[in-house]
Order: sequence, then C-alpha cells, then structure tokens
Amino acid sequence: MKLTGGEAIVRCLESQGVEYVFGMAGHGNLSFLDALVDSNIKFLSVPHEQIATHAADAYFRVTHKPAVISTTVGPGATNTITGVADALLDSSAMVIICGGVPSFYSGTDALQEFGTHHDDEQFELFKPITKRAWKVAHAKLLPHVVSRAFNYALTGNPGPVMIHVPLDFYSQSMDYDIRDITAHRTTSARVLADPEEVDRSLKLLLKAERPLIYAGNGVLLSQATAALTALAEYLQIPVATTMSGQGAISGEHPLAAGFTGTVGTPVSNRMAHEADVILAIGTRMPEMDCNSWKHQHFFAIPPAKLIHVDIDPHQIGKIFPVEVGVVGDAEATLKQFLEAAEATTRARQPSDWVKSMQQQREVWWAELHAAEGSNDTPIAVERLLGDIQQVLPPEGIFISGVGVRHAVGQHMRFTRPMTHVVGSGYGTMGQEVPAALGAKLGNPDVPVVAAVGDGAFRSTMQTLLPAVEYGISPVWVVQNNYSFNIISLYQKRHWERLIGTEFKIEAEDKPYNPDFAALARAFGAEGKRVERPEDLKPALEEAIESDRPYVLDVIITQKPRIRANGYWVVNDIISPQWEGDPV
Repeated sequence: MKLTGGEAIVRCLESQGVEYVFGMAGHGNLSFLDALVDSNIKFLSVPHEQIATHAADAYFRVTHKPAVISTTVGPGATNTITGVADALLDSSAMVIICGGVPSFYSGTDALQEFGTHHDDEQFELFKPITKRAWKVAHAKLLPHVVSRAFNYALTGNPGPVMIHVPLDFYSQSMDYDIRDITAHRTTSARVLADPEEVDRSLKLLLKAERPLIYAGNGVLLSQATAALTALAEYLQIPVATTMSGQGAISGEHPLAAGFTGTVGTPVSNRMAHEADVILAIGTRMPEMDCNSWKHQHFFAIPPAKLIHVDIDPHQIGKIFPVEVGVVGDAEATLKQFLEAAEATTRARQPSDWVKSMQQQREVWWAELHAAEGSNDTPIAVERLLGDIQQVLPPEGIFISGVGVRHAVGQHMRFTRPMTHVVGSGYGTMGQEVPAALGAKLGNPDVPVVAAVGDGAFRSTMQTLLPAVEYGISPVWVVQNNYSFNIISLYQKRHWERLIGTEFKIEAEDKPYNPDFAALARAFGAEGKRVERPEDLKPALEEAIESDRPYVLDVIITQKPRIRANGYWVVNDIISPQWEGDPV
C-alpha cells in the first residue's frame, strides 16, 4: 500500500514508541499532521513553538523517552531555537521535524526560504544547537533519516536533533521502506570502562585522605543513582552534585554534601576545594557549578587529582587536567568501581573527613530551617520553598525557574531521581512554565509544581492555553515581586540604580503586574493570590488537590536573602571597578 511521506514518518514514530508530538500547524507541516489523525500519537498544539520545545525537554527528563516537535517552515522553525538550545546544553533528547519550501523551488527565494549564502539553508540555523541536523535529499529517504535521527538523539550523550523536510516530501506518495527504528539501534547503551583504568582510579580513591564524588546530570541520564549510592556507601565517600545533578543521591543521605557553584552550598564548595582526589561522573565541569573555575578557592585541580568519567570522551580533560580519564556509561562504570572495591577492600567506616562534612551540614541545615519559618511580609523566598518542600511528596516533580534555582538547591533536598527539572545549561527565563506541561504529561500520576518568577511567567504564560485545552494540571507558583529581581539585585549592587528591571506604570511610578490569578481564571484555569505567609501552605495543598491547571500568585519580597558563597566572574566583569582582567 502506498503511503504519503507524512504517513511514512508517523509509522516510523510509532515503531519508536513516540507518545507525543508538540507543535503548531502551518502550511509547511499540514500533510504530516494529517497523518497523525489516524495514529495513537497525541498531537498537542501550542500557541508558540518555544513552548513545544521546553515541554518536550521536561518530558524527556522525567521519562527518558523522546518527544517530537513539528513546525512549519520559516518562523515556525526559528521559534524553536531557544528551547532547542536549552535541550542541547542540558542533554535532553528530542526530534524536531521542520517543514521546508518545496524541493523544486529551492534557490528561487520561495516563500519563507533562507537563501542568502546557500539555497534553502533553514537547517543550517540548527547546526550549533543540535547533535545533528538533516536536510532530507529525497522523499524515499524519510524513514532512513528519521531512524538515524532517533539514534543520534538517544545514544551517547543524549540531545536534540533536527530534520528539515521539504513541503512536497510530506505529500509524495510511494512505497516506503518503513523501519522499525529500534531494530536499527545498538541493543545496549552500557559502555563499559577500561578495567585497567578502573583499577587505577580505585587505587587513587583508596589512598586519598579526602576523596569526593562529584555527580552530574549524566548520573541521572544513565539511571545510575543506585550504583552511585552503593559505591559512596561502601567507600564512605561524600557526594557533591552539579545543579542539574541534584537527585543523583538522595539529598537526605548521610553522604550528600549538596550542590556546588556560585550559589551552591558552603558544605559542597568546601569539600570541592579541600578534596585531594575527585571522582567526577557525568559532568562537563561547567562554569557556574565550578565557580568560574577559580582554581585558588574552589576546585583545586591540581594539586587535587581528578578522575573524570564520561560517556563523551571530548568532555574529559576539557577544563581540568585529569589523572585518569575514563570513557564509559555512568551506571556501568560505577558498577565496575563497586565490584573492584568489593574484591580488593572491606567496606569502610565514616572518616573524620565525612564527619566534618556532616557536622557542617547540620549547622547549615539548621540555618536554612530557621529561615524557612519566616513570617515576614512580603513572603520570604525561604518560606515559600520550605512550604513547597513540606507539601510536595517525595515522588512529586519540582520545576526550578532560572531566578530561583540556586535558592532551590539550598533549601530543597530531592530524595528521588528525575523529580527536579532545572534549566541549568542555557538558563532560559520562562523555560519553567511550559516545562511543567511536559513533566506532567510524562508522569501524570504525581503532582508537578513549578516555581516561576513573575518575569518568567510574563514570557511564556500563554502555556496556560494548552494546559486548559488538554486538561494538563501542574501548579505554577508565581513569585510576584514586580521585577526581574535577580538581575535588579546585580544593578543595585554595582550601580545603585535601576533600568529595565522593574515592572511599573511609568507615568505613576507605581509597581505593575497583571492579576495573575485572575488572568489564570480568564484562561479557564484556577487561580488564587497569596499575600500572607500563613495562607501559603493551605493554598499549595488546595492547588495540588484540585487536579486542575492552577496558578498561585504569591507576593514575595524584593530583598531575598542571597547565600552566595561561591564565585562568578561576571560579578567582576560588570563591576564599575573592573579593569579588564578577572580579579
């Protein structure tokens, strides 16, 4: 039976087990969307393509299954770029299928064609922000390209890929060789490490006086939390994480030191600086997590010896010199470490190094707990996060916005993997609003709560439309302080004056925001304003129990207590006293 190109693509997606396609309809993808009508794959129409990409990103993070983005040619494709960049830098797999101009009009400056440097070069825009971008050369190759796209997206370090499909290819009818995509893929993603390098690494760890395990998002992607915890327990090595690695070990575990970075915990930053051997697993050693790589005060490598484990060999040694560089899957390699440890040494008891971490952590937690009891008005960020922590069950999913993600890492302790979605790589403001949609679709039986700045909510609040249309029920907690607060804090610190960061009626010099709760109700969702701290917890419980898309408009302080104990070179660069070199 002959199929259209659109139908052939859908058959391939079905073989992969795709559940959702996010996107918008346009003339450039109508033939593909029509083929979805007869499929079990659900199409979710969104009011802007950026929303589709952020939702697909979060869906992958809580399921480790890829979703598909479908866009029309031109603006439909370019509107995805910010969200795709987020997915790339946070290792989130998705497949973007973009319509193109008809193949026989390539080079004619047809409607919405990019042709300034080369003919029909829309796909070129995606090269820096994807693992691979394809421009399909012939309709017959559609199943072949779709199969390869999923392979690229899911193998190695996962990430987004893009397929540019000329408009006529979607409609062209022929006998396609439909692929079972899973039959064209490796049957195991578990890349074992070189046993000799494992032995070398283990000897370093056993000789170390102050060893530290440093876990990144790769541990979560590999579903290696159990293996990581078992190794840490057997050798009694404390574990610090990157921002996106939170949940790699339970935040309540006796060996959990918290996350490192500019506004990381003082416990983890101290451990990273004082460690003599660091086993880093599944991390690029990124700037914000490694305090702008300020060697003297944070990650002191050298003299500390670094064992770097990653599935991507190009990440090893990119930033810090390594004593041992191990290419391997996080879970497989950690199991090798544990097996080697069990064969050569007895389980260890907590050292003075571990006990010092635990003592400092208890003091730190007590300080945080005291702040979480604040009865100040406007409501303190610490109180907000403390109440969310109490209300959200351990299996619930929490979405961190870019403005609150550091405070979240300090106040909230995630005890299970894949229950925290944070935009840590690209840090897009507004990502957290549609991310709640994807997380709820991926795990519909648990509550999903997103902490959203009012500036972020302004950026992507049209996400409420598909939430209502499709009955998706996350809770958005809007931190309303009438400003881009984090950025305004930098302005106040360095210049003691503001521009572009306050929300106000200019003629009246009066703070302004729409009534977000009323706005939610206008969309057809539920909404409530919260101004008193004693009303916050009951409102959170009501919102979660409603099983409706719900917006809590929470009036919070413009003067959050920032517990920054790390370093970010940008603070030096934007200072009026900067003279051209990092301090």
